[in-house]
Amino acid sequence: MPYQDASVNDWKAFLASYRPNPDYADDVFALETCKLALQAVELGNFGIGCLIVNPKGEVVAKGHNQVFSPYFRSDRHGEMVVMETIEDTCRELNGMKGYTLYTSLESCPMCMARLITSGCETIIHVADDPSGGMVHLKDNLPPMWIELAKSQSFRKASCSTQLEAAAQQIFLLNAESLNERLRQRSTGQ
Repeated sequence: MPYQDASVNDWKAFLASYRPNPDYADDVFALETCKLALQAVELGNFGIGCLIVNPKGEVVAKGHNQVFSPYFRSDRHGEMVVMETIEDTCRELNGMKGYTLYTSLESCPMCMARLITSGCETIIHVADDPSGGMVHLKDNLPPMWIELAKSQSFRKASCSTQLEAAAQQIFLLNAESLNERLRQRSTGQ
C-alpha cells in the first residue's frame, strides 16, 4: 500500500485493487469517496470526495472538490457539490431523514454549517482533519447550530485503516500547493 511518497498512479492502482472488508460497515462507501478524491486531485482540486446514500442504501449523488477546476469557485467543496446535486435534482425532498453523506475528509466549518442546515441525518468522514475539520469541534459552535445538529449524527467511518490512510494521503497530494494558491488570492499577489 502506498503512503506519503506515492503518486496519483500509485493511489489509482491501490484503489483499483482494494477489496472492501465486510468487517467494516462503511468500507464500500469509504472506498468510493477515496476514488472520487483522487479524481479531484487529477483535475487540480483538493483531494476530497463525497457521496450521498438514500435510506435504501443507494448512492443518489456523488462528486468531489471543485474549488479550482473547471474554474475558481470558493464554495465548491465536495460536500457542497453533492448537497447542490441532491437539492437541485430532488426538489420534492422534504427532509433528509435516513440519508447519509460520506466524505473522505472531515468537514470544514463552511461545510459543517451547510450539512447541519440540510438536515442530512448521518454524516460520516473517512479521515480526520485536525487542522481544518469542524466535526471534532462541533461543541464549540454557536448554540443555535448545536441545537439544529442534535438530530444528526456526525462520526468517523467504520472502515479499514488502509482506506483511512488513503483518504488522508490523497488529500495531502496537492494540498500544500493549493493552499498557497488560496493564500495568494487572499493577499492579491
